[in-house]
Amino acid sequence: MLKTIDASKLEMKESIVNIRRVAKTVKGGRNMRFSVTVVVGDGEGHVGVGLGKAREIPEAVRKAIEDAKKNLILVPMVGTTIPHRNLGVFGAGRVLIMPGSEGSGVIAGSSVRTVLELAGIKDVRAKSIGSNNAGNMAYATIEGLRGLKTVEEVSRLRGKTREEIFGSKRKTIEPKETEQETVQETVQETEPEIMPEPVQEPEPEIIPEPEPEPVQEPEPEIIQEPEPEPEQEPEPEPEPEPEEETIPAESADDEEETV
Repeated sequence: MLKTIDASKLEMKESIVNIRRVAKTVKGGRNMRFSVTVVVGDGEGHVGVGLGKAREIPEAVRKAIEDAKKNLILVPMVGTTIPHRNLGVFGAGRVLIMPGSEGSGVIAGSSVRTVLELAGIKDVRAKSIGSNNAGNMAYATIEGLRGLKTVEEVSRLRGKTREEIFGSKRKTIEPKETEQETVQETVQETEPEIMPEPVQEPEPEIIPEPEPEPVQEPEPEIIQEPEPEPEQEPEPEPEPEPEEETIPAESADDEEETV
């Protein structure tokens, strides 16, 4: 049998999640009423959700609070978060609850945030993947928190110790880390061996490379052009001597005769 939690010994806080106006059609007409969903919790792991209906809102709220206090649950927590992720289902509502790192806060919305805050969880993430009805989401969150289990409870149900449960997981998930830890422990236990000083080998002499001799470029040969010879003036040709007229003897005698 489920253990009932006595709400009279706890300091409960109430928060109205949803108020709806509903009608019931009968032979004489419609009966108008109000439906109220309320979440109660003490902020230390106890939380509950209730539903109340009445013709007036205050009466409906009173009924919802009484219903919520009758259905309180104890939420298992690890520090400020939940031990593992879980999916809560109620009707068409589906809420996925996931643990959060320290300091992340409550990452959720709508009625899911109200339920988680009144339960006292400070670091948690939640995602609604079903109906967006506020009442269904609140009840789905309660179902998700109800299904959480701690390591002690799992070890008691399975008949194993905590070390056996975590040891099997560590061997499969973290084999490298365990090997490194064992190696470090063995190194620390053994005394450090005195290592001989390393023999310094003589440094090889660095022979400077001979500088390459500068290549002397051959001087360009100066080709002396021959000096032009002075032009020789042509020698004047000797003038021909005048030819002496030879007078024949006969003509001379004739001239004398004429004289």
